[in-house]
Amino acid sequence: MRSNTQTCRHVLMSGVAAVVLFGAGATPSLAQAQTDAPAGVTPYPASVFAASAPASAKEMLDRTPGFSLVEPDADVRGYSGAQGNVLIDGVRPASKREDVSDLLRRIPAGAVERIELIRGGAGGVDMGGYAVLANVVRKHVVDAEGMIESGGLASTDGWVSPRGQAQYARRWGARSLELSAKLEPDFDDDSGDGPRWTETPDGAVVERFHEKTRKTQHATEVAANWTQPLSGGRFNATAAVRGERARAETAVQSLDDADDREDVAAREDFVEGELGARYQRSFGETTTLEALLSQRLGRLTADEMSQQGADSESFDETTRTGESIARIDLTHRRSERLSLSAGLEGALNYLESEARLQENGAPVFLPGSDVRIEERRIEGSVGATWTPIEAVIVEAGLRVEGSTITQTGDSPLERDFTYAKPRLALTWDVDAQNQVRLSVSREVGQLDFGEFVASASLSTGVVAVGNAALEPDKSWRFSAAWERSFWDDASLTLTWTHDEISHVVDRVLIVTDDDIFDAPGNIGDGRRDTLAVDLNTPLDRLGIKGGQLRATMLWRTSRVTDPVTGEARAISEEKPVEGEVAFSQALPQWRMNWGVTVEHIAERKTRYRFDDVRRRSEDLGWTVFAERRLGDRWRLRAEATDLFGRDFHETRDKYDGPRSTGELEEIERRERRSPGYVSLTLRRSMGG
Repeated sequence: MRSNTQTCRHVLMSGVAAVVLFGAGATPSLAQAQTDAPAGVTPYPASVFAASAPASAKEMLDRTPGFSLVEPDADVRGYSGAQGNVLIDGVRPASKREDVSDLLRRIPAGAVERIELIRGGAGGVDMGGYAVLANVVRKHVVDAEGMIESGGLASTDGWVSPRGQAQYARRWGARSLELSAKLEPDFDDDSGDGPRWTETPDGAVVERFHEKTRKTQHATEVAANWTQPLSGGRFNATAAVRGERARAETAVQSLDDADDREDVAAREDFVEGELGARYQRSFGETTTLEALLSQRLGRLTADEMSQQGADSESFDETTRTGESIARIDLTHRRSERLSLSAGLEGALNYLESEARLQENGAPVFLPGSDVRIEERRIEGSVGATWTPIEAVIVEAGLRVEGSTITQTGDSPLERDFTYAKPRLALTWDVDAQNQVRLSVSREVGQLDFGEFVASASLSTGVVAVGNAALEPDKSWRFSAAWERSFWDDASLTLTWTHDEISHVVDRVLIVTDDDIFDAPGNIGDGRRDTLAVDLNTPLDRLGIKGGQLRATMLWRTSRVTDPVTGEARAISEEKPVEGEVAFSQALPQWRMNWGVTVEHIAERKTRYRFDDVRRRSEDLGWTVFAERRLGDRWRLRAEATDLFGRDFHETRDKYDGPRSTGELEEIERRERRSPGYVSLTLRRSMGG
């Protein structure tokens, strides 16, 4: 842990030193020097990235100063709250379920005309709560292009899996068709083996075990996208089928008793289909109308079996989900200084879940094990973007959300919610190198349907029930950011965020006639402060030609009153520190790019339950890659991640009752080393 902290400090000191040494003599970047760009929009032509020979739009965004990609949150219901911070040709991806990183990797760098950074709602763009958006503008001059990639992934403990993806795009004037498919394996870092032991509070070892887990996943997807002119506008239709398969095996062997062994096998299979349509039309040069329809259906089947001697335990569940969304947005540019917007979204969501827990063949009743949850939600929004003077952009908006959640089954309940969510943001270009962003907003969390239903993990011995009385957390959020541009295309951004939270969602105690369970619940008011530092800079001036450094560090503190003990503590499972440092270098003389990423810097988290406290920390993770261009259309890429393994440390303090009245009974400790893995892929581009 100490070495991780030193690494964090070293990264930050390097970034600060760069600003101090070179910031005073900074000159405006190429993009900033362009005076024909609208206020609040910073364009980066494709030529800016040519020296690094990027393969895709993703690699170009990685080198764009002042921007860090945020993926859409697929678990958030509805569309407005699930958006990421990337636009493609001025429009957000039609599907919130699609991984934007994968989408960007499928856009060849040669097909990108420019990348635009949009700040402060410039041009009436709905920022979706983000301070900065990236717009990838494509050339649209190629008749046909495609890409095929194949390879494999292998872990150091012997697991091997193929991987691959393909894309084909063809354009007929204003019409276009895009087809894609992928197979993506993943070796979960919950895998690994190592000792696990239990000791008394005074340190005497009671039991010793060796635990080994392997958890793997496969994600598949087939998607199609069609675009054409329609009634003076542009129509876009999408369709996708996705599947995810996860398998986990755990073996726990006692080191004191050869006959004491527990084996746990778990599997999950998920499949979903999605259809979407979007229509966009401009009326004159001032008004734009955009409408969206989306339908998604999914099914999850999961089961887990534990066997320890003559004792057996099993848990299985079947879950069906559905989401229907209709949305319309209207943007009107009143003048060069004022843009107005309005939107309306309606959504119908449902989840049906049946769960069964058995011990030695006897059923165990779990509240929330047989439920159907429906949500009918509508949200209206109005907003305005005003530029009172050339250097200042003011963005104001109000969203009002109303929803009805109905739960039937073993815990019937119906509740209505109405929330107003105002937001006010200001962006000030102090000069060519400095920008300040301030905002205040009312944020309302979204209830996770999964927290209404029962769940169990037999490998960890945790059984949680659903809580039908759960309410979303609400907070007033205050944010301030300073972005400093230096050199030709480098930036340093400091962001502070403060949240005043009510109805914090954490863990509570649920008592039934037969047992006591842990469940999600509201535990009162709390607060959170976050400081984020983002550095993105080329390294040519330091003598590393073609080098690029990206560093992100985040510090988070939170405070809430523990519902069991009444004492102050942090919110469960929030990481106090998160960090990542990525270095890459283009070597054009060798037709090669290489780089290394260090992540999970000083990461740790704590989870509080009514009768135990769990702490988990992890060592640094790293990935090194090398990519070689073979001719004009072939690329060979090799990656290695945590090749010598990565260590995890877990502690569980167990009490003989609720932590408020019970005594610390024993401490369970686990040391685990997760295997590393390597991958090799060969990519060929076609057309263009």
